[in-house]
Parts: sequence; structure tokens; C-alpha cells
Amino acid sequence: MIKNKLKVIIHRNTSIDLKDLETIKSRKREFVETRGIYYKILKDYTKFSLVHIGKDLGKSHATVLHAIRNFDYWVKYDKTLEQRYKKILKEFKEYVGIDKLEGNLTYNIEELMDNYVKLKKQYEKLKEKISENV
Repeated sequence: MIKNKLKVIIHRNTSIDLKDLETIKSRKREFVETRGIYYKILKDYTKFSLVHIGKDLGKSHATVLHAIRNFDYWVKYDKTLEQRYKKILKEFKEYVGIDKLEGNLTYNIEELMDNYVKLKKQYEKLKEKISENV
């Protein structure tokens, strides 16, 4: 859920679709850097493991780690990439409700969303039971 929303945000800002197999496999710089944005945001703002992050794009944890380690270097020397990253990060933070949070989230957003959906279903069932008994 959260990963798909990040992909949509990235697509809207870069026109690069991380759901497309050709994009995922490409070694062209703009695609590698875009995947780097995806990895970096998920690593810094969720509790997903490197394996979990990479698996979503068919990559290994080592590939994700390599991109994350190099990302700061890429941004340092490419101001356009830095601006793109900041814009995507800002939109992602607005989506998940992080304003000026420092460090990692203290919870797993996707897990919270799943729990919310389950609780909402339970609520609806209880509401039906109550209305039947009244």
C-alpha cells in the first residue's frame, strides 16, 4: 500500500514507472537513480528491511544497500536529482503525515494501515450485530 503510493508519487514527478518491468531492469542512469530514490525513502522512513524493499522491485538486499550507500554521493553532485528527491520526499511525507520528523518512523505504516482496515471491518460487523439486537 505505502510502497505503491510512493511509486505513484515517483511516477508523477519523474514520468518513470517503477511498476514497469523494463524500467526495473534498466541500467540507464535515470532509472537507477529513480530506484535509488525509492530505496532511500523506504529505508529512511519505514521499518521495511532491505530484503523487503528490494523484493518489491525484484532486486536483492545487496542492490538496495549499494544504491542507498551511493545515493548521497549522487545527490551531492547532481542538483537536479537532489531537487527531484526533495520534491518526492516532501509529497511522500505529506501523504503519510510526517511533517518535520527526524529519523525513522517508530512504527510500520503499512502494518498500521492493514490493522486499520481490519478494525474497520470488525467495527462494521459489531455495528450490524447491535442493530440486529435492537
